[in-house]
Amino acid sequence: MMRSGWSGYEAKFIDEERVERYNRQYDEGSYDDHVWRLERPVLLDVLRRERARRGCLRVLDFACGTGRILRGLEGVADELTGVDISAEMAKHAAEASPEALIRTGCVLTENLLAGPYDAVTVFRFLLNAPEEVRVPVLRKIRQHMEPGALLILNNHGHCPSLRSIAVRVPKSRPERPNELRHRDIIELLHASGFRVESRRGFSAFPPVLHRNLPAAALRRADAVACRPPLQRIAGGLMVEQLYVSRAVR
Repeated sequence: MMRSGWSGYEAKFIDEERVERYNRQYDEGSYDDHVWRLERPVLLDVLRRERARRGCLRVLDFACGTGRILRGLEGVADELTGVDISAEMAKHAAEASPEALIRTGCVLTENLLAGPYDAVTVFRFLLNAPEEVRVPVLRKIRQHMEPGALLILNNHGHCPSLRSIAVRVPKSRPERPNELRHRDIIELLHASGFRVESRRGFSAFPPVLHRNLPAAALRRADAVACRPPLQRIAGGLMVEQLYVSRAVR
């Protein structure tokens, strides 16, 4: 895949205005901020336990965007590296997380990864990337990981969920967004040399309901639904899915 890949992602975020618009998705009180507040404690717990097991934690945040995940990992990781194909996004990531090493470019055509990494986070990449680059990218990342290292990724367009139902309602969206099923994620990870250890669901209610119903009530319900035992019952039907896997070969 050429450097201009990721379905125009690099070109989409080539200017400051678009990157700022992306950043505003995570403003305090937004839907994406709400989901991150649910995800972050789980992510940090997994990484803290891995650091205690290894004694040191070198983390790569792949497709780091403007540095949201990198900022969240400060204080947990001993070394932080962020990689993104968009130079404008990477510039913001460097400002947001000055202690992290930030690299820009396409991992399939440029030598960007060092490592070996003890853990890799991959958020909001799979649905943004063309299908044909997903496995090659994950395999490239795998080559720079320690044996048994963690790969933590999310699927922010899970099917089936209330989101997948909502986007099928006529006129709810001008075009149908990308979606991935649980078995699609499992197949991608297995084909790339990873074994899934766990999956957690976040946000029972999609953005369209948060925009049109009392958001505070939905967020309280989400917080309850993310706790056991409801998580075990309803987690597989939630909009956002977080996967924890390990490198096996």
